[in-house]
Amino acid sequence: MKRFVCIFLIGSFILTSLLVQIIPQASAEDLPKMIAITSYPVGSFAYIATSGFREAIEQNTPMKARVEPYGNDPSRIIPLKNKESEITMLTGATGVCVSHGKGDFSKKEWGPQPIRQVWRGNEIYMSMITRGDSDIYYPKDLKGKRVPFIPGFAAGNLTVESFLAFANLTWDDVEKVPVGGFIDQVKAVQEGITDAGYAGTITATVQEIASGPHGLRWVQVPSQDKEGWKRLQEVSPWELPALVKDPPGMKGSVEMYTYPYGLWCWDNASEDVIYHIVKAMHKGYDSFKDMHSILKSWTIEQAVKNPTPVPYHEGAIRYFKEAGVWTADMDKWQQEQLDAFNKRQAAFLKRIGK
Repeated sequence: MKRFVCIFLIGSFILTSLLVQIIPQASAEDLPKMIAITSYPVGSFAYIATSGFREAIEQNTPMKARVEPYGNDPSRIIPLKNKESEITMLTGATGVCVSHGKGDFSKKEWGPQPIRQVWRGNEIYMSMITRGDSDIYYPKDLKGKRVPFIPGFAAGNLTVESFLAFANLTWDDVEKVPVGGFIDQVKAVQEGITDAGYAGTITATVQEIASGPHGLRWVQVPSQDKEGWKRLQEVSPWELPALVKDPPGMKGSVEMYTYPYGLWCWDNASEDVIYHIVKAMHKGYDSFKDMHSILKSWTIEQAVKNPTPVPYHEGAIRYFKEAGVWTADMDKWQQEQLDAFNKRQAAFLKRIGK
């Protein structure tokens, strides 16, 4: 009898082990064969990064990934909303604009939208840029100058507006020059179409400007100007002061601002798909970390560190818990973000009479 019980228990254990191995494989077979990742234009850091993430996804899941570059925020986000793409790479600035209904997303057809964080990535160090031989050093020097405006790019336009606000200026105090996209407005500085633009220290095109005949200067936003920063953050609350050493084209420390890049999705994205994407990002870290120096910071620990005030997707949380980086405090934070989103969405719908 004892021998029978032992055999039964051993057999049960083996069967259970086999089932545990089979279930994830069956789940993987249910994943889509192809997913789409929307990103920034070719030549941008974001495009390089998403190409690296595609490698991690394809090496660690049965899914193929297609990177789709777009020139402005709505074009990157509409495919998420329409379930034509699974994830996108955005800045924390754009994520806040979408979730909070700011900028172009304050329009009646938009308002606060249920975008969700998937992975909180690297810090972006940014400022406005100008040619090195210009007379622009601080935001106040932008008065009367030609500055870019990108239709459909709320975060970018708010960046310019926030710099103007720092100096108590508005769009009425400058010459607004329409341009097609982020890289276009960087090149507009290089080509003399505008007097200033904005870029990150990792934006590849700034290296070309810095090595060109006119050189490059970063417009400084002094952290000691508390009133200026207060006005700036009323326009762009995601921007925080940062001191950057030896940015491209300049020597010494330069006062800029910072916010993160990250991966995002819609709230109704498949929990299994997002779970496997996050798992692939973790397991496939070595496949993309050397594609750009900044990508070394895209670790699983960084993915949940100092998050943008927007909820995470449940599929991402599921893997973060499995990896041991999601805490009970973060559960509380997540609920606070969900409650805050529901309140601002309800307030918006009431305002427009829905």
